[in-house]
Formats: sequence, structure tokens, C-alpha cells
Amino acid sequence: MVDWSQVRPAGSISLPDRISIDIERLMLDGQLNEGDRLPSERELAEIFSTSRVSLRQALRELEIRGLIDRKPGRGTTILSRGHTATSESVQLANRLTKLEPEIAQIMEFRFVVEPPTAALAAARATPRDIVQLEELLVEMTADISTERYGELDKAFHQAISRSSYNPLLAAMSERLAHDIAPVRDARMQSERRRANSMREHQEILDAIRAHDAERAEAAARFHIESISAEISQRLMAPPAERGASGPGDSDS
Repeated sequence: MVDWSQVRPAGSISLPDRISIDIERLMLDGQLNEGDRLPSERELAEIFSTSRVSLRQALRELEIRGLIDRKPGRGTTILSRGHTATSESVQLANRLTKLEPEIAQIMEFRFVVEPPTAALAAARATPRDIVQLEELLVEMTADISTERYGELDKAFHQAISRSSYNPLLAAMSERLAHDIAPVRDARMQSERRRANSMREHQEILDAIRAHDAERAEAAARFHIESISAEISQRLMAPPAERGASGPGDSDS
């Protein structure tokens, strides 16, 4: 059952942008899943206390982002849940000890792709995009589980890629999120890593908010270098020390 009470006042952004963020958040939280159908436009307009014009603008934003499919006579269908299936993450995590070369390749790929993507996001991000990133980062600072932090972390990086307004980069980020799962394994984390990650995420967000492409690219590059260094240290440590991370630790 979808809890539509989570919707918020528009605040500093337009009502259509607020609606699109709230629907995307319901997807992230698993209340709206791939294949689900949204209520009719009339019902959604009543839920959000808005006109159908504003509602259609919000749905159009989600359609552009590749999150929903709208077909006349068939309604609106969710295309992406916004988070990795738990069973798939567990399978990847269980193979962690065999994936050192693959992890190196993943981090190398991220180093090539994510910094310029952050630069594009800084140049193109709308107020709606910035509010979404801010809200994700606020929730990440709370006392939350490792699994929830991983979901929000994935959503944060995907929101950056969508803010580039290049659908190929957004699709690449969605695919890469599945491969990153071993890096988020609790055995690879530490309290220090999580604190550092939050500061690095904040720096990326600050640069995007300032529309400073050069600073955003540098911040994203530093973030990936920092993660890579931490992973190397964890993999080189004795097996007993790899599990020394505290509860709730996670990062990417």
C-alpha cells in the first residue's frame, strides 16, 4: 500500500518538480516497484491537491528521466524501482573475495565516467535536481541501517547522473550500481570511511549547487580516489580486520 502522505509542500521549487521528487522517493523506498501502475491522473491530482496540468508536467519529468512509461489508455507504469534488489546484492557480496580484479575495474571505470558526469550536472542541474540531492544527503546523515544507506548512496549518485541530462550516462549509472554492490559490503567499510564519504558527497553537492563544473569534477574525482584507497587498505588487511567496521557503515 503506497503511503501518499509522504508528499510535501512545494517549498522553494515548482509544484511539478516537488511532485516528481516525491514519486521518485516512493520508488526509492520500495513502495512503488517496477511494473506497478500509478493511480489515474484524476486521482493523483486529488492526492497532490493540484491541477492536471501541473501533474502532467511532473509525470513528464519522470518520463524524461526514464522512470515511468506513459501510454494512452493503459495508464502510467513504473520502469525502475530506484534501488538494487536485495537478493542480487547478497549474491554479489558473497562473491566478494573473488572480485578484487573486478572491483579495480569498477573503480577505474568510475574514475573515467563520474567526474565529467558531475561536471555536466553542475552545468545543467535545475533547482529541482538540487533539492533532490539535498534531501538524499540529509537522510544519509541520519542513524540508518547499512542497507538503507546503500540505497540512498546509490540514489545520490544516480541523481547526479540524471542531472547531466544525458540519458546514456543515466542508463550507465543504473547498470554500474549493480556492479558497485560488493564495494558497499559492510566488510569493506569503516566509521571513518562513512564520515569521509559524507564530507565528500557534501563537497560534490556544494559544487553542483554553485554550478561550478570544474569544482564538481574535482570533488567527484577526489571521492573516487578516496574510496579506492580505503578499499585497497581493507583488502590488504588480515581477514579478521576486514569485519571490524561498525554498524550502519556503508559507502560508495
